[in-house]
Amino acid sequence: MLNTRPLHPGFGIEVVGLDLSSPGSAAAIDEMVRMLDTHALILVRNQTLTNQRHVEISRQFGPLLTHVLKQFLTTDLPEIYVLSNVQEDGKPLGNHKEGWNWHSDLSYVEEPSMGSLLYAVEVPPVGADTLFSSMQLAYESLPIAMQERIRDLTATHSYLGYYGKAFADRAPLSDEQKARTPDVVHPIVRTHPTTGRLSLYVGQDIVKAINGLPQAEGDALLAQLNAHAINSASIYRHVWQKGDLVVWDNRSTMHCATPYDDDTYRRVMHRTTVAGTRPF
Repeated sequence: MLNTRPLHPGFGIEVVGLDLSSPGSAAAIDEMVRMLDTHALILVRNQTLTNQRHVEISRQFGPLLTHVLKQFLTTDLPEIYVLSNVQEDGKPLGNHKEGWNWHSDLSYVEEPSMGSLLYAVEVPPVGADTLFSSMQLAYESLPIAMQERIRDLTATHSYLGYYGKAFADRAPLSDEQKARTPDVVHPIVRTHPTTGRLSLYVGQDIVKAINGLPQAEGDALLAQLNAHAINSASIYRHVWQKGDLVVWDNRSTMHCATPYDDDTYRRVMHRTTVAGTRPF
């Protein structure tokens, strides 16, 4: 039995006193896999993980995906996507300012990520927190009339649209990258495949439009749902420490990175991404 404590009244737990560096922790990781369905977010502090061990742990949660931005797969293992402001030999070590909007990882593919495991290699002393929102709490706190209004609606998720907004100062996506990330349609309310709980499935920038509604009406509804999803009652703010490993369920949470003094401080984060199934 793992020793845990809550991170937020409605979701998220910290596992205390666990060393994941050893293969002997496999049984504990299996328990974490089961707990993720219920708690949606798991924190384990004070870890010392090699890249290989990070990937091994991640694979216990399921098959791993490789990010479309191959230029940021800069470790010895392609399963690790690097988020960083650091440059080495004039080249970025990782993707900087990635995820500075509310989103669920890889919602822009037909079978979005089930979960993500983010490991803090280097963190600034202040700033660069990550905000997490429970989309189950967000849906359940909507008025019944709104729940009924959106229950059968779908939305179009567009990586091309997101990339153009987030990284307008960079070279555009290649034809190969565009081919890997065509626009996809997902339900606005998705069902958790294990627990059956319903959650909002929206987001900023990546969600291009609500289908079947006039543009103005759809835009207004999307803005309303996004605003509701990130109200303070459903948010946990994670203040990173070196050695933190945070695991989250992309089927029932959204998250958003926050700014920091990136001219002064270094930040290096390693993320693995677990494959999922088509939302329903």
